[in-house]
Amino acid sequence: MTRFDVAIIGGGIIGCALARVLAGENLRVCVIDRGAPGAEASGAAAGMLSPSAESEKDNPLFPLSRASLNLHRVLADELVAETGIDPQYRTEGTLVLLADEQERNQMAETVEWQRSLGVPVEQLSSQQLRELEPALKEPAAAFYFPQDHQVDNRLLMHALVQSCRQRGVEFVLGRDAIAVQKNGHGVAGVDLQDGRIAAPRVINSAGAWAAAIRAPGLAPPPIRPVKGQMIALRGPSGVLRHVVRTPRVYLVPRRDGRVLVGSTMEEAGFDKTPRAGPLAGLMRNAQLLCPALEQSEIAEYWTGLRPASPDGLPLLGPTELEGYWFALGHFRNGILLAPITAAILSEWFLTGQTSIPVECFSPSRFAA
Repeated sequence: MTRFDVAIIGGGIIGCALARVLAGENLRVCVIDRGAPGAEASGAAAGMLSPSAESEKDNPLFPLSRASLNLHRVLADELVAETGIDPQYRTEGTLVLLADEQERNQMAETVEWQRSLGVPVEQLSSQQLRELEPALKEPAAAFYFPQDHQVDNRLLMHALVQSCRQRGVEFVLGRDAIAVQKNGHGVAGVDLQDGRIAAPRVINSAGAWAAAIRAPGLAPPPIRPVKGQMIALRGPSGVLRHVVRTPRVYLVPRRDGRVLVGSTMEEAGFDKTPRAGPLAGLMRNAQLLCPALEQSEIAEYWTGLRPASPDGLPLLGPTELEGYWFALGHFRNGILLAPITAAILSEWFLTGQTSIPVECFSPSRFAA
């Protein structure tokens, strides 16, 4: 039986970011995944690092998201230095376009709340918006969030996996994790479909599939999949520079000339089949927002399954089974929250406590 200090179930961005940090502290770490690293939600995302544009007033995730955003630039620089792979971290900011006064008034409350916290937000005039993005159709109102950034999530995953391997992380791929082993009061390892891995600490970061991992004496974590469909267009070079969001669609420009169009929110279980209706809706809203995209080539389309908890917040920290931890339920914020999740759990592992308040994300809130 192979033995490790830590076994991480799930090779998405959360699992790999955590594995990288723990391996950097001289722990022997393995990552177990039923497929390839980053092949599910982490590869299906758009890479928006948008704590401001996506947040509502008094959202408990906002401080955590802002803290994680500040770690992303450091992570990108470290990955380039370690692996030579550039995750294409971009700092142009995000534009939020609103169709009418009702939408503007709803956003205004959030904007004032963020300004009271010292977060810069600008309301743009029509002329200012045209200067920033001349290809966009003029909205009723527009806000600019300069501190929201983006990263190419697929390149980020590629770099993370390479960094993990260089730090000695072992990947156990194409094998399903079935259950957590118990030895006395605590964890002894992980049962696979065709073997076992011994480890005194196990982290469940299996995303939408987290509930399938059995653990003695514990109910399955209340994580469900939420389907999202996206499209990549290839159109006129440089048609957009900023991430652009509306309540109906978002557009994310990439350096290679593609524009990502996303995304749907569907309660469809584990169905990952692309469907014509939702994709057509995305296309229609994208062209209404940016008419220059009408003649674009459809370069790619795909689906992903976001891991959602009942209250929309992550589950971070130890469970009632000694040595068994959760890093789950990041929903639409897995890319954004990966660095702070790795920082919190690695500090907790190494020192027995965390300096960042995480009480509202405790797995115990669902224990009953």
